[in-house]
Amino acid sequence: MKMNLRSRNVLSCLFLRPWLGVPFGIWIAISVAYYWWLISRISVLETQNKVFKTQLRLSQSAMRQMTVDSVTTYEVPVIPDTIGTLCETIHIALVCMGKCTRLITPMLKSMFHHRQNPLHFHMIVDLGSQHTITKLFDTWDLPDVKYTCYNAQNRLSQVRWIPNSHYSGVYALVKLLFPDILPYTLTQVIVLDSDLTFLSDVAELWGMFRNMSDDQVLGLVENESNWYYDTAKRWPALGRGYNTGVMLLDLNKIRNNNDWTTLWHDAVYENIDRLKQTTLADQDIINAIIKKNPRLVYNISCQYNVQMSTKTLAKNCYGEDKNNVKILHWNSPSKYNIRTRDADYFRNIHQAYVNFDGNLLREKLHRCSQTEVVTYKMNHSDLCLSFRAAQRVKLRTHLYYMDYSYTDIDDFDVTLVLQLSMDRLQFLERLVKHWEGPMSAAIYLSDCEVSKLETFIRDWSDTLSARKNVAYHLVFKHDSVHYPVNYLRNVALENVNTPYVFLMDVDFVPMAGLYEHLRSAIKVINPYPQKQCLVVAAFETQRYRASVPRSKAALLARLAASPADVAPFRAREWPRGHRPTNYDKWATANKPYEVEWQADYEPYLVVHRSVPKYDTRFSGFGWNKVSHSVELRGRGFRALVLPGAFVVHTPHAPSRDISAFRNDPHYRICLALLKQEFMEDLKKKYNVSLDEPSKPESIYLGQAKSLLLNQAKDTNVQVPPNQV
Repeated sequence: MKMNLRSRNVLSCLFLRPWLGVPFGIWIAISVAYYWWLISRISVLETQNKVFKTQLRLSQSAMRQMTVDSVTTYEVPVIPDTIGTLCETIHIALVCMGKCTRLITPMLKSMFHHRQNPLHFHMIVDLGSQHTITKLFDTWDLPDVKYTCYNAQNRLSQVRWIPNSHYSGVYALVKLLFPDILPYTLTQVIVLDSDLTFLSDVAELWGMFRNMSDDQVLGLVENESNWYYDTAKRWPALGRGYNTGVMLLDLNKIRNNNDWTTLWHDAVYENIDRLKQTTLADQDIINAIIKKNPRLVYNISCQYNVQMSTKTLAKNCYGEDKNNVKILHWNSPSKYNIRTRDADYFRNIHQAYVNFDGNLLREKLHRCSQTEVVTYKMNHSDLCLSFRAAQRVKLRTHLYYMDYSYTDIDDFDVTLVLQLSMDRLQFLERLVKHWEGPMSAAIYLSDCEVSKLETFIRDWSDTLSARKNVAYHLVFKHDSVHYPVNYLRNVALENVNTPYVFLMDVDFVPMAGLYEHLRSAIKVINPYPQKQCLVVAAFETQRYRASVPRSKAALLARLAASPADVAPFRAREWPRGHRPTNYDKWATANKPYEVEWQADYEPYLVVHRSVPKYDTRFSGFGWNKVSHSVELRGRGFRALVLPGAFVVHTPHAPSRDISAFRNDPHYRICLALLKQEFMEDLKKKYNVSLDEPSKPESIYLGQAKSLLLNQAKDTNVQVPPNQV
């Protein structure tokens, strides 16, 4: 009834007001045309959708036909490595000796963030820092970044004779030796301190070499303080002098036109009697050289070395516009804690690079070679592709992040080797209280958690801050991998300096005096020549607030109590894991006894550091330790249980990977497949016959084969024989 009234109202309105008919007709015509266009557009979109689906199906089919190790070579546009191009290689030199490696990472991130050109780093190192730098660059895997290390440890005697009070010690004088250390094929190099933050492309500095005259061999920024105006106490300098934190070094001119060694030797001899020592190390000596030979220096704009020192005049450089700053230099002994004008603003920029995800810098900017070979390591028919990522992906690794100092005592010394994530940090602190010996800990964390780790160790934990024999190795998170537990174990295992290692997990508490007990047992048994592993019995308590027994007598009393609040580790959930230890015999034994390796046995072991590494195909939860025990068995190692040693596991919330294992059948299926592949590889490697899969694993293997065959049937992909 209402619809009829509305229709009549519209008609009567048009009849009484005929002038409305024209716009009404136009509106009807536009509406009809619009709806017709929509209908035709839907038809076009459906056609395009069909085309896209066809293209996607064809591309997927092509990708699946690629073999796992297929190599594809393709042509790319040529960008030559010539002056002024995006592919001209920029050479950078740094002194990284002693404790520089913690400072250097934020600087590198800031430089990589702004750069476009290929970079070649020339790292002046000692033995310790060389190991750390090599691991960091190799695992960071940055495009168009190369590095060369020059061990200058034996050259320190060439500058150690110079009296020097700089906080970096003798390492602060090493820049004077660059023309001798660096190869003669290197003609120009940008020399940098490690405490910089880049806010611009380093190529801007590199381009300044073309502006230098034939006489100018050094490019420097004026010192931004009045330090050198006190001529009675300071080394001679031209005006305010120059800061050597950012320096252009024309090696070709220095070597061909100047006797560089004579220059800096003369500068030292002429001033050392009066001044007694250098305060700013190489900077004092280079300023003395420039005072006598001003023609040697090329003046770089102050924007490229804005110095954040205590009495800085840097504000005169950039004024009110902080965007004028190109490079920040934290050249105060206080470093990033300096209190000056605008320090908070610049400190926030530095902290942003500390927290910056270094994996984002792996993206390739452009290609600088004519032909590049790419090896595709993907098999798209692989049911467990995500599980194999731990073997394929390079995880950025920073060794010895905090200060570490330890020398092994004797041939029987032992390091506790473990891995953890940041949510287990409180367990590490507890463990350090009960283990007096050296430790090697690999920690899995993100870039933004690094500052939290430093703060916890340095400021919050008296236990950790007091210990210098704990090595912290940082492994940075990657989105595409499960928790890389065996990679972490290998990182910790590879970086010990004692003959023996104790392979344990962080959520255990050792008995009182375990470190000395193990050293004594190793000395008596001498397991390495006999190819023996020493088993430390593992127990657990299920009570969160229960105290942990610290002696064997206290442990046995707790085991005998009714009800007992301590039990053999995982005796109910996973009895196969530790049953071969033979806890009944352990309780009464008074001398070591040998046990047989059995399926799924995963004891905590003391073994020589030359032990085989863990298999990194096992990530997340399940069979990561067992696989290592199986390989030891395949290699002919014997297991010897120590009756006087034990550790106790304490309860905690389950990890994400344990939850996935329990709740996701696909997770368990893939674990069964990986185990089967691992066992087949071991049989081929050692020519030994090992255990067949258990009944539950056979079920998962059957499910995996069924899924693989169904997937192959749907996609017309041939399943590799080793997966069926």
